[in-house]
Amino acid sequence: MRAELAIRAGMKRNGAISMALMRKLTIRSQIFVISLLMALVVMFILSASYLQMAKIIGLNNDKFTSDLIGQMKGTVYANKDVLERLMMNIAFNMDVQNFLVEEDKVQAFLLAKRIDSLLINTSTLKEGILDIVILGADGRWMDIAEGRRATESYQGAIPPDESFYYYGLQHFGDRYAHENAFLIGSRIKYSQPGELFNQSIGTLFFVVSPQALIGEIDQLSEEMNAITFFVDWQRKVVSGNDALHVESELQTLGNFRSGSVMREMEWDNKRYITHTEYLPEIKTSVVSMIPKDELMRDMNAIRLFFILIFIVGAIVMGLMFKVVTNNILTPLKKLMTFMNTVRRGDLGKLRNRIDLDGYVEMSLMANQFNDMLNKIDSLTRELLDTHAVLYGTELEKKKAELAFLRSQINPHFLYNTLEMLKGMAAVKGAKEIRDAAASLGSIFRYTIKGDGIVPLHTELSIVESYLQIQRLRFGSRFSVELSIDEDCLDILVPKMILQPLVENAVYHGLEPKEEHGTLRLSGTIDEAGDFILTIEDDGVGMDERRLRRLQELTASESGYWPREDSNNSIGFSNVDARLKLTYGQGYGLRVTSALMQGTTVTMKLPTKGDMLR
Repeated sequence: MRAELAIRAGMKRNGAISMALMRKLTIRSQIFVISLLMALVVMFILSASYLQMAKIIGLNNDKFTSDLIGQMKGTVYANKDVLERLMMNIAFNMDVQNFLVEEDKVQAFLLAKRIDSLLINTSTLKEGILDIVILGADGRWMDIAEGRRATESYQGAIPPDESFYYYGLQHFGDRYAHENAFLIGSRIKYSQPGELFNQSIGTLFFVVSPQALIGEIDQLSEEMNAITFFVDWQRKVVSGNDALHVESELQTLGNFRSGSVMREMEWDNKRYITHTEYLPEIKTSVVSMIPKDELMRDMNAIRLFFILIFIVGAIVMGLMFKVVTNNILTPLKKLMTFMNTVRRGDLGKLRNRIDLDGYVEMSLMANQFNDMLNKIDSLTRELLDTHAVLYGTELEKKKAELAFLRSQINPHFLYNTLEMLKGMAAVKGAKEIRDAAASLGSIFRYTIKGDGIVPLHTELSIVESYLQIQRLRFGSRFSVELSIDEDCLDILVPKMILQPLVENAVYHGLEPKEEHGTLRLSGTIDEAGDFILTIEDDGVGMDERRLRRLQELTASESGYWPREDSNNSIGFSNVDARLKLTYGQGYGLRVTSALMQGTTVTMKLPTKGDMLR
């Protein structure tokens, strides 16, 4: 008992010492030690398993492939012998030979009928014969499935010293039940005494399905859990029933030399042991592919041995990873949980800081993260203060710009109006001056009193006062047409937003025109809910250069006009800038014009939402 207690105490002391040593190591060093131990364990497992598996793999592979290849070869040669005997029966048949050399057409016709029965009966003796074709040297022919045209091109390819010639797998389209079939050819030599003895008088062709020559290798493959196929001399992959989908990897397995070849390959995400043997008589390689996993099915003892070793290794690895979890993963999980809390922006917990127990790296990480949070708090406060100052400054700047733009109209307009009144006072009587002064007084009072935003009908009344002054000056030189939808009259618009545009139309468009002119004001609400107001005149218009410059300036989203352009179009630039500063992007003026045809100015304003003041 005491010895057992001493052993336990010693183990505890050794465990405590080991843990203390591990804690002094860096994470990199610990991972290196663990990786080394894992590599040693895996190496041991693989080495122990390989010694046992290598023997069985070799024995199983030899047995399986030898049996399978032997059966396949036997099947092929048996079918080959049957087909060749049938071809010899036809080639040496007296009716066939007489038909090919008979000059009398009536006799040839009678022979043809007997030959047709012969060919049909022969095709029934072996399943898979698709067509039998006889081609004479003088152009005579016989077939049972219209294969003459498909085989004529192969007639001269049979070597003189070969009795039977295998052309390999040929593509016949939809002529037969199989698109791909084997073609076998044989020369027909005259066997009767006479001048033609042993001379070639024609060619006999058999068109057979792959099954007729190769046999039921698919069934054989299922019995042995293998993939078996043939690769002909044209490197076409052939199964027992038809041509497989051509796979470049499988084509390379064709062995076109005597002997057999064994190799290991990966195909369709599996490892296979392949055995290839060349059959020179039919110029085809027979290939057997046995999944490597199938060769392991008799290795239960080895699997049990492997499982036991794996369990032992898993226990060792589990103990090592438990140490890593307690000293690395647990602190990391705690850190990740805290980081997720910070990322979610939980204000109640953002002031908290984290303290990690573990190795030196963990403590350093926690301290650095806490320092980062302190800096973020400090920078956030500074950023908020800076944004508040910038926002106040920008707001005051906008208010100053709007106030400046609004005040810019009054002196400009009053100056022009007073100049007009001075001219009228010198030419006409006091009544016209009084009317002009009354209209001017209304406009002046309108500009200096009230809010900066007014209903459209109020703005139109000021435009009417302005037009009244212009009528006193121009008389009947131009007329005014007003077409505003009634549901638009209560729309709120910036004060003095129309008068500068009407003034531009009168002074720059209609005044230089010698004939009578027309000024049209129209307004409606578009599909998007925006108010569209159009000021159109049929005056002198403007040249293309001036128009293009105005269009570039109004297309700008900023509302900024260079000083030289602003001075040349004070009213126009003023209105465009006010609209964009008040309502933002997407609103403002658009202008079109043609020289000596007139100018159209379109104003776009919103009809809903909060309005900037």
